Amino acid sequence: MSSTHSSTKERILSAAERLFAEAGIGNTSLRLITTRARVNLAAVNYHFGSKDGLVEAVYERRLGPVTREWLANIENLEHEYGDRPIPVERIVESFVRPVARLASDENRGGRIFTRLLAQGYTEARQYFDKLFSSQYQHVLDRYRQSLRTALPHLPPGTLCWRLQFLLGALTQGLCGGELLRLMEGQADPNDTERAVDELIPFLVAGLRAEAPRLRESGPSTQGALA
Repeated sequence: MSSTHSSTKERILSAAERLFAEAGIGNTSLRLITTRARVNLAAVNYHFGSKDGLVEAVYERRLGPVTREWLANIENLEHEYGDRPIPVERIVESFVRPVARLASDENRGGRIFTRLLAQGYTEARQYFDKLFSSQYQHVLDRYRQSLRTALPHLPPGTLCWRLQFLLGALTQGLCGGELLRLMEGQADPNDTERAVDELIPFLVAGLRAEAPRLRESGPSTQGALA
């Protein structure tokens, strides 16, 4: 690909990423993107085929390197510990750090992309489902298996819930810190390293907690939920 084509593609991706994060994917038209990127619609169609293709490319540009780092991290831990359980702290840190590095590096999307990532679990679910099944599921399955070995007291269903909570806390915790701005300077929402130092023990404690005692369903419970 020529440098001109590469520059055009990157401008489109960067413009789309910022607009998606600011206004949402559904509220961002291709016309807005082409105006921000200073290109015509033909350039978008040439590089991405459609708006759906562009959305997928926006996520892949940032999550691809993170996923490769996740995979390298878990492989290194598996090699280091062999048949022994990997400490939960090491597993969590190896998962959190790549996202934190992305959040703190404006050249890799920074907080603009982590904000988009946080909203992606709802608005961009169709794109996430496709990317997850094709590129990320095998890596997250490796982490889940390592956590199952490290936390044998947790039922599989409970572990799945806690992985969901982990992903939510990770993306929301690093995407901007709007709530922190309301707390009169008691914490700096731009201090990514401090956020990681606070987040890792929080996640570890949550993962290690005893599994809840599940309520049995019955006529009274069903009636209360009806």
